[in-house]
Amino acid sequence: MKHFRNATFGTHNESRLNCMKNIFTLITILCSISAIAQKDYQLHIDDQTLDIAADEEYTMKINGKSITVKLTANDTISFDSKLYTFDHSKEYKVSQLKIDADIEQSMIMTAGGSGFLIQEYGSFNPSMLNDMMLSEVTKESLSYGYEMEKSKYTKTLVSGQEIEVTRAELTYKDSKSIYEVASIGSKDEGILILTMISDIELSEEDEKIIAQMWSSLVYKE
Repeated sequence: MKHFRNATFGTHNESRLNCMKNIFTLITILCSISAIAQKDYQLHIDDQTLDIAADEEYTMKINGKSITVKLTANDTISFDSKLYTFDHSKEYKVSQLKIDADIEQSMIMTAGGSGFLIQEYGSFNPSMLNDMMLSEVTKESLSYGYEMEKSKYTKTLVSGQEIEVTRAELTYKDSKSIYEVASIGSKDEGILILTMISDIELSEEDEKIIAQMWSSLVYKE
């Protein structure tokens, strides 16, 4: 984090100019903080430290002038990883988990159990894992008595690559769940994407979350 240096000038106008420069620099810092709303921050200005939480106003003094600062998030936030990026609503937090030394997972899930996860592989191409992943996430439902219908289709990412998606629709009485798995990679790296809709009858918001991810997903080759 940058530090500010207060300076004493010989004229009143110079003091005001210096104060305004400090304020503009402060605004630049606040605007450049990434992953807003996922955790609290500390703002350090010379010998002042201010604990910052999103969407709350704070008052502090710079060069004797009281100013109000507020940290807010854009409605849409971009999540950026080594191999991919996607956009998501500020209403949802991206949960990250390191599964293995070369496997990292990012996930957004709703309270109802719908959402998506993206696994990033740093030492091999996960394209052969689609069926294994689908089998793992559906086996409990199948054991319970759900019937599964599988199909495949293709998607074109924003970054231009075309990928094959395996879709599984699970039905039990009046309940219907949908799982989709896709992957893309090269010789020794890649990503695997899993989307989940736990109940199609209650899925309007869930589908928006998934659609936003797909419409903004970029794979970095």
